[in-house]
Amino acid sequence: MKKMLMALLLVSGSLIAKDYALIVGVSKYKDSTVPKLNIENDIAHYENILTKMNFKDEIEYFRNEHATRENILDYIKRTTKKIQSNDRFFMFFTGHGTDYQDEDYGSKLQTTLAEKYWLDTGMILPYDFNPQKNKIANSVIIGKRDLRKYFAEIDKKTDKAFIVFDACFSENSSKGKNKQIHRFVHLDTKNQTYPYKNIVYIGASKTQARTGKLSKVLDDCIQKGINFRGLKSCMNAELSKSPHVAVVLSGSDKPMIFEKNGYLALGAK
Repeated sequence: MKKMLMALLLVSGSLIAKDYALIVGVSKYKDSTVPKLNIENDIAHYENILTKMNFKDEIEYFRNEHATRENILDYIKRTTKKIQSNDRFFMFFTGHGTDYQDEDYGSKLQTTLAEKYWLDTGMILPYDFNPQKNKIANSVIIGKRDLRKYFAEIDKKTDKAFIVFDACFSENSSKGKNKQIHRFVHLDTKNQTYPYKNIVYIGASKTQARTGKLSKVLDDCIQKGINFRGLKSCMNAELSKSPHVAVVLSGSDKPMIFEKNGYLALGAK
């Protein structure tokens, strides 16, 4: 009887869904030549979003000197191994981003990296980013090279994943693609270049983006308790006059992370 009870407890425990959340914020970089950012409002907005989405477990924070390349990738790698089908995954990054078109770092990337690693992908800059020509390649986090393998595994394991990169040149940071997509907030469910089925990904901009804009718009729109299509329409309206237009990508027009069924309902009490 005791063995049966223990087995039932183990089974029920394995079915209890967990939430994994990582908030990365870099306002000042190890290299003082990288411009400083004001990220406090961004982090507050992302905390609000987690509350509205009924986040119930611990949040991992990597701020400034803790937001190293190793720490960020290690957390994602460990989460990839632990996450199960009933779990949710959230990741928010606010800081600098770059790609091969960046006037500051693009030429260095092209001369120090093989084309397959810098063409048609975005990069985020961790705290220990080093802009020196011989250091830059191994100090950036490249979507195609460093993130896609982990995100693809998360995408297979759970249908409830939400990633936001609030950074310049972040449109392609989660992936690699071969053709342009439209420059407005949209649901690109037929885009064959988007590699994920379940992950909802929001990137701040194809080029430069002003910090503080995306996080506030996203926070305000989620406050309305809308579904995914409603979120797209709300963000489109809010950003209609902004020169830095975000992109919303999903392999589904009804991703589970934004559907109102049970604990996934936005704003549910």
